[in-house]
Amino acid sequence: MKKILTALACLLPFKLSNLFLKILGHKITWSAKIGFSLILSNKIFLEENTMIGHLNFIKNEELNFKKGAYIGHLNRINGPFKIFLKEKGAIGNKNSVVRAPLGVTYEISKLTLGKLSKLTSNHYIDLTRSICFGDYSTLAGIKSQLWTHGYYHANTGKDRIRIDGQITIGDNVYIGSGCIFNPGVTVANAIHIGGGSVVSKNLEKPGMYVGQALRFIENDIDSLKNKLTKVEGVNLIEKVYSKKEL
Repeated sequence: MKKILTALACLLPFKLSNLFLKILGHKITWSAKIGFSLILSNKIFLEENTMIGHLNFIKNEELNFKKGAYIGHLNRINGPFKIFLKEKGAIGNKNSVVRAPLGVTYEISKLTLGKLSKLTSNHYIDLTRSICFGDYSTLAGIKSQLWTHGYYHANTGKDRIRIDGQITIGDNVYIGSGCIFNPGVTVANAIHIGGGSVVSKNLEKPGMYVGQALRFIENDIDSLKNKLTKVEGVNLIEKVYSKKEL
């Protein structure tokens, strides 16, 4: 019921919207502005001069915006996760930030954008596990994909496993258009990644990185399982393994 009332309140002019959201228990400053968007979030925290634009569909656990943070227009944000935008952190326009329901996924994941960090436009963000950007970092251009899960199939037969891993992006990182991030990678501070790159391993040394050549990696599903940690103790619909986090 609270989510439905929150959605209805967000369709009002922003001053009335703020009043009704406060009545519902959300923490909204009077200078926060919410456009004509459908918002179904359990908790909303909007500090001074924050904004949510028009024609967004937002259905998640929590929105938490520090001063000057904003979400633009025409974004699809859907799943059991939380969004934390630090001061002037931003999600631009036409992005998809999604996560499958619990049972397919487990626990609550988070998208965190540091101070003045931004996802620009038309990117696809998979939040099976958490994704964290440090300060002053940009996912630039369009059509990059950040994946926090993937699959590995046996050489024969039907056996396969899912491999999950959170993505961590440091401070002062620039990511060009059309990049693809594989699960479990970490990018250190002061790194530039050229457009069209596939990031499949940790980037630790500051500098410029461009697309890598396709290469063969000898592997099989059983040896791969030995390098991973099986996710146990939660009710999932398939076998899931997690990359070991640093």
